[in-house]
Amino acid sequence: MKNWTSKEIKELRSKFKLSQKALSEMVGVSDNYIYLLEKGVKKPSKTLKILLGYIEKDLNERVRREEVNKHGKRHI
Repeated sequence: MKNWTSKEIKELRSKFKLSQKALSEMVGVSDNYIYLLEKGVKKPSKTLKILLGYIEKDLNERVRREEVNKHGKRHI
């Protein structure tokens, strides 16, 4: 399980072009709570760390699928 520092949470949002509100809706917390996490005022709970890990994985898979759909099947 990833530790999820305030910097990593903000980087996750930036990488996938998510607003604090969009990320908050994905994990089921307030957008103000995401703001506090990113500022380091609050620390994510174990449950939230797990959820963020699943969300990161899901978003990465979506991007991969979009690339395949856009460019066709890739040969490895």
